[in-house]
Amino acid sequence: MSHQRIAVGRAALIASFCFSITGATAATFTVDCDAGGTIMGALAKVQPGDIVLVSGVCKEQVNLLPELARITLDGQKKTTIQHPGGTQASPHALYNRGKEITIKGFTVTGGLDGIHLSGPASAVIDGNTVIKNSGRGIHIDKGSIARILNTTVDESGLIGIDITGASYAYIGVFIPRVPTLAPNTIRNTGGPGINIERTSGAWIVGNTISNNKGHGIAVHRNAQADVIANTINANGGDAISVSFGSGVNFDSAPRKDGPNQTAAGQSNGGVAVRCVAGGYVDGPMGELAGAQGTKVFDSGCVDRVTTAR
Repeated sequence: MSHQRIAVGRAALIASFCFSITGATAATFTVDCDAGGTIMGALAKVQPGDIVLVSGVCKEQVNLLPELARITLDGQKKTTIQHPGGTQASPHALYNRGKEITIKGFTVTGGLDGIHLSGPASAVIDGNTVIKNSGRGIHIDKGSIARILNTTVDESGLIGIDITGASYAYIGVFIPRVPTLAPNTIRNTGGPGINIERTSGAWIVGNTISNNKGHGIAVHRNAQADVIANTINANGGDAISVSFGSGVNFDSAPRKDGPNQTAAGQSNGGVAVRCVAGGYVDGPMGELAGAQGTKVFDSGCVDRVTTAR
């Protein structure tokens, strides 16, 4: 393992989740897992602002402690984190309790969850492939905040992206006022593609959510989501399911990315939009489609869906 100190500048504050201003120096650590190096070995030495460049196949459980802040883990698009199996301190491949952690360029596989934020924690998850986890691809809980960008979540056993416990996620956008999209693909899970619950929320913009066995997006238990310009195809349940006092907005300023859609011939197995046991859905339906029809709303739900495109 080698490292070289480099200067870092000041970072601008963006919303409530941003890198702190610093005038200190930062170190770059290099880890080659194929040569016997470990990410955990590097994390024992890092300080705020440091970068860990990783290569190879890392058969380890990566645990970022709560005191870690402003660390970048960069897999350089050539690194796999593989949960080693057996009895481990954590069942998850990458377990983050740190603040303002950037995780980019990895394939993350194995374990119960691929990437698990337990908080309050915060992370940018950018340009990763999270695949073949027995539970959830990405799990965000206990007041955590995540930005999930340019990432593929594939073949999770239970849920693709799970947001719970008063947490928040930006899925496909860094913040709503930045116009550039960073679309994710969530597919082939054993349940819903994206699940939001227990007073959590999300912006879900410009993603492809397909071939999941459950709903494309499930929003329930007093949760809320802005769902804009996504392609939601061939999921086993509804394209979007809303329940138990939750809400979904299909049109929300400042985004102007267009409506959600279902590709021709790839209808979802349920309806396009379902709302039961209280809650609301508001905004243009777009071209969402379900094999069982367009909408199902019970008497406890507020239907403000429009046919505008």
